[in-house]
Amino acid sequence: MAILGPSGCGKSTLLNLLSGFLRPQSGHITIDGVPVVPEHPVLGYVFQSPNLFPWLSVLENVRFGLRMNRRGSTQEQRAAAQHFLRLVGLEEQAHEPPHRLSGGQRQRVALARSLALEPRLLLMDEPFAALDALTRASLNDELLRIWSGWGKTVLFITHDIDEAIYLADRVLVLGLPPTGITAEVAIDLPRPRDQRGTRANPLFAQLREQLSEEIAKVMTSNQPVT
Repeated sequence: MAILGPSGCGKSTLLNLLSGFLRPQSGHITIDGVPVVPEHPVLGYVFQSPNLFPWLSVLENVRFGLRMNRRGSTQEQRAAAQHFLRLVGLEEQAHEPPHRLSGGQRQRVALARSLALEPRLLLMDEPFAALDALTRASLNDELLRIWSGWGKTVLFITHDIDEAIYLADRVLVLGLPPTGITAEVAIDLPRPRDQRGTRANPLFAQLREQLSEEIAKVMTSNQPVT
C-alpha cells in the first residue's frame, strides 16, 4: 500500500504512530491484537535517510538490529546479514565503511538492515525521495523484486504519484488536517511490473489522472472527498 498526500498532511506522523515512536492522543493502535511499540517484533522501518553508523562496516550496520535483539549467535547474525546484503546486491561491499557507498547503495543497506529483522510489516517513509531519477527507478524495481519473493506487507509513503502507482496494489490519499483519508484507489495493473511495459499501459495514465485529481481536491479543500 502506498500513501500519497501533500506536505503537512501527516504521512510521516502516521508511520511514527504505527511504529510506536509516537503515541496517539486518543484511541489505540494494534497489530495482530498487540499494541505497537518501537520494539514490536513484526515491524521494520526504512527512513528517508539511511541513518547508518559511520564507524561500522556495511555488514555490521545490517547486523546491528539482530545484535540489539540478541537473535542468534554472532556467527548466525553475520550469516543473516550476508544473506540480506546479497538480496540487495551488496554482498561485495560487506566490509566497506558506509562513506564509500553511493546514496543509492546506502539506502540499500538501510533496507537490508530492516529486512534482516524479518518483519511482517515494513514501513517506508519516502526512502528514495533524495535520489536521482535513474537510481530511484532502479530501487523501485529492486523493492518489487524483493517484495515478490518476500511476501510481506509494505506501507510506502511517497509524494510521487507515478511511484505510488508503480509499486502499490492500493493507494491511499491523505487530506490536509483534520480530514484524514480522502480517497482509496485500487491499482489493478498486472504483476510482475517493469518500468517500460507498466508505464506504457493505458491504465497507468488513467490512474495517474485519477490520483492527480484527488490530490488537486485535497489542495483546494479541507473537506473529505466523498
